[in-house]
Amino acid sequence: MAKKKVLVLNGSFCESPIIQKAKEMGMYVITTGNAPDLIGHHYADEYIPADYSDKEKVLQIVRDNDIEGVISCANDFGVLTAAYVAEQMGWPGHDKYETAKLLHHKNLFKQYVYEHNIPAPHSYCPADKEDALNYIKEIEYPIIVKANDLTGGKGIRRANTYEEAVEAVNYSYDKSRDKHIVIEPFIIGSQHTYDSFVINKKVACATSCNCYSPINPYLIQSEVLPADYIEDLEPQLKTIVENMAEDLDLVDGILALQYIVRDGKPYIIEMMRRSFGNQFLTLTDKITGFPWEEAYIKAALGESLDDLNITEPEYKYCGHHGIMAPHDGKILKYEIPEEIQSHLFMKIDMLDDNHRMINDHLNERIAYIYYHYDSKEEMVNAVKNFNRDIKVTFDE
Repeated sequence: MAKKKVLVLNGSFCESPIIQKAKEMGMYVITTGNAPDLIGHHYADEYIPADYSDKEKVLQIVRDNDIEGVISCANDFGVLTAAYVAEQMGWPGHDKYETAKLLHHKNLFKQYVYEHNIPAPHSYCPADKEDALNYIKEIEYPIIVKANDLTGGKGIRRANTYEEAVEAVNYSYDKSRDKHIVIEPFIIGSQHTYDSFVINKKVACATSCNCYSPINPYLIQSEVLPADYIEDLEPQLKTIVENMAEDLDLVDGILALQYIVRDGKPYIIEMMRRSFGNQFLTLTDKITGFPWEEAYIKAALGESLDDLNITEPEYKYCGHHGIMAPHDGKILKYEIPEEIQSHLFMKIDMLDDNHRMINDHLNERIAYIYYHYDSKEEMVNAVKNFNRDIKVTFDE
């Protein structure tokens, strides 16, 4: 019997577990993307070069290669392409394309949460740059300005004054592909994520995490599971997810809410209908016993989720951390002390002998480490000092 041909958008280390799991499940995996050297492509059966955000090009690849299903990568552009291709092909497993745009374009999502009384910063979505520059003359500061269609902290700037806001508006417009931005009050509080897997519009499994961004305030460096305050906040977050799933007729799959907690209340700032970066599903697997990668693949292909094998959670407290450099330069080595090393269950090096130069220390990682602890307090205290305790040495 011929294997089912599936297309995974992109092939970075973030998608590697999805690619490997799909092959484990007996599928013929094709990857695409415009970076052929990414490690995930090496795990695939076949690689076809293309920009995965080019939905028409990806649709042509699907038609030309008798592909039977598409799986999004850990990027919002992948969600949009997958939704578009599935809709054109008449495939189940993905939200309608217009729904995917509503959820992953910040201006549309911010308008949705406002209209549906979902707790969130009240954002302003200017019509154009002139409108934005006029708006910032009359508002209270601080604010945060975001490019409409980017992820991973790209295209974001905080502004404490009008002069900073002008720079932020220009920066975000420059970075945005569709030339739209959102402007919202900057809420001071702790950042968290509620990660749920929705089946038949109900939360079948969920976990949560604290998010820490000590080096780049717009890029999460460390996450620890589960989140603080989650026992009190989960009923409200779960209700938000299930109401959205029902209202928007969402298909089975991941639905994550990023939120800020201030004065004990959650304020939704972002959402995602996709796999997460940094191999985060490895953590959700271990802390819940729910097979997130398998469920993600089956849901994207419109397959039944009735026979998922749910096991006992492996860890009670776990997390990941991206080792980053304090400045640009050529890395000689990094050293993890034994008191951290003893808690690691996985490590991924992002540099090798041919690539040891850090050119953008605010965004590049040297390595990722994945750890577990018996005590959440011990884990949080340790993670907050990882940047101090993990020594990075430069080749001067």
